Amino acid sequence: MICLAEEKWETWPPEGHEKRLENYARYRLLFFGRHDEVYSRVQAWLDREMDKTIVYIVANFAGLISKICADLLFGEQIRVVVGEEDSQEQQAVDKIISDNNLHTVNYEMALSASWRGDAVYKARFGKYRDWSEGEQAIIEAVPANIFFPHLNGDNVQEMTGATLAWVKEDGDRRYLRKEIHLPGIIRNELWLLDGSRIRRQVPLSTLPEYEGLPEEQETGYPGLLVEHVPNWRLDDMFWGISDYVDLESMFDELNNRVSKISRILDKHSDPKLIVPPGLMRYDEKLRRWYIEKEDLQVVEVDQEQAGDLPKYLVWDAQLEAAFKQIDKLLELLMMMSEVSPAAFGLDKAGVAESGRALKFRLIRTLAKINRKKLYFDQGLKNILYAAQVLDVTHGRGGYEPKIPRIEWADGLPVDQMEQAEVEQIRLASGNTSLESSVRRLDGLDGKALQEELDRIRGGRQGQAPSAPRVSLPPAVGQGGGS
Repeated sequence: MICLAEEKWETWPPEGHEKRLENYARYRLLFFGRHDEVYSRVQAWLDREMDKTIVYIVANFAGLISKICADLLFGEQIRVVVGEEDSQEQQAVDKIISDNNLHTVNYEMALSASWRGDAVYKARFGKYRDWSEGEQAIIEAVPANIFFPHLNGDNVQEMTGATLAWVKEDGDRRYLRKEIHLPGIIRNELWLLDGSRIRRQVPLSTLPEYEGLPEEQETGYPGLLVEHVPNWRLDDMFWGISDYVDLESMFDELNNRVSKISRILDKHSDPKLIVPPGLMRYDEKLRRWYIEKEDLQVVEVDQEQAGDLPKYLVWDAQLEAAFKQIDKLLELLMMMSEVSPAAFGLDKAGVAESGRALKFRLIRTLAKINRKKLYFDQGLKNILYAAQVLDVTHGRGGYEPKIPRIEWADGLPVDQMEQAEVEQIRLASGNTSLESSVRRLDGLDGKALQEELDRIRGGRQGQAPSAPRVSLPPAVGQGGGS
C-alpha cells in the first residue's frame, strides 16, 4: 500500500510501509557487516555450538558494493553549469553548492541509496544551523525511512505531496512530528503517540523547540521542496530497488563457507598423539587413564597398528572443494552485482595498461553507475532549481533561476598521458578550443583558467621562431638581364 493522497494515520509507522521500513533496517545491518543479526540460519548455528569462542566471519561484500558505487558516482565532484563563468546566476549556484557542502551530501546520499534503494533531497530557506548569522537556501538529505509520498492515483510515479514524519521524545512521552509538503505550502503538525497508536494532535508549542513555528508556511515555490531519487526502478513502481535485493542468499553462503573453513582449521590445529599399547595406564582410585604427561591428548591403538608409534595424528581437511566454492561464489557475486573484479582489485589480467583498457574491463560497472546517474541527474537539477527560486524569493534575488546542466566525471583514476594525447589530437584537428582543453586537463575555471591561458599564449609567442630570410628573384625584365 502507498499513500495516494494526504490521509489520516492511525498507527506509527503508517499502514502499508512496514515491509519497506523492515527492508531498510535489514539492508542497513548488511551494509555495516552485522550479518549475524540478519540471517536466522547463522543465529541457530551459533546457538547450537558448545564452544562459544567460535567466530562467525563476515565477508562484507555488501558494504564494499555500496562504497564502490558511491566512489564512482560522486568520488569526483560534479560540475553544475547555469551560465557563463562570471555570470550572476553561475556565481549564485556555486555559492549554494559551497554553502551546503553539496558534494559531500551527494556522496552520502549515493552511499545510502545503494543499500536502501531510495534517496530524498529537501530544499528550504533558513539558518543552516541554529548559531548561523543569516539565512540562506539550503539543500539537505532526508533519510528515506521518514519519507511518505502522496501519489497521483492515475500515475504511480507522480507525487502530489509528501509527508516527512519522525518520533520526538520528551521525558516519558512520545510525539510524532509531521512536516507535510504540498505545492507552495508546508504544514507543521505534532501528534501524541501511545505506543504505536496515534492519539490526537497537540499544539506545536507543546515542545519548546517548536515554539513559534507556524502551522502553515508559504514557500514561494510552486512545486514540492522534496525530491525523491530512486536507485533504479521499474515503470510500475514508485520506490527504488536496493543493490542488495538479489544478493542476500549469496552473502549468507559466502559468510557461512568462510566461517566453516575457519572452524575446521581451528579444530585440527592441535593434533593428537598416537602411542603404542601399554603406554597408557589406568588408575583404579581415580578411575582414569593417564601417562606421565597428563596434559597430552592421546589415542591408543592395537598392537598390529603400533608400527613406528608414537606419532601425531594429522587430519587431511580436504578443503580444496570449499575454496573452489568460495571462488565460484565470488564470481557469481560480481556477476550479479555488476561490479567488475577490476573494481575490487581482483582482476587476474593484472594492472590495466591505460585508462581506456580499464574502462573496457569495468564496462558493466560503468553501465550500472550510468543507470544511477539517470536518476540523480534529474533529481539534482530539480532541487537546485528549487533552491535558486528560494534564494531569489527570500534571499538576495537579482538573478533569474535556471535549470542547470550537470557535467559528470566517470570516477576512474585519470590517465594523464592518455588524456594529454587525446587533447593534442583534438586541438590539432580543430575539434576543440584551447580553453576547453585546459579546463578538462587541469580542472581550472574562471580567473585561474584565464591566467593559465594567458601564460600559455605568452609562452608560445616568446618562443616563436623568427621568420626565415628569403631572397626573392628579380621580376622579369628588371635589372641584371643581359
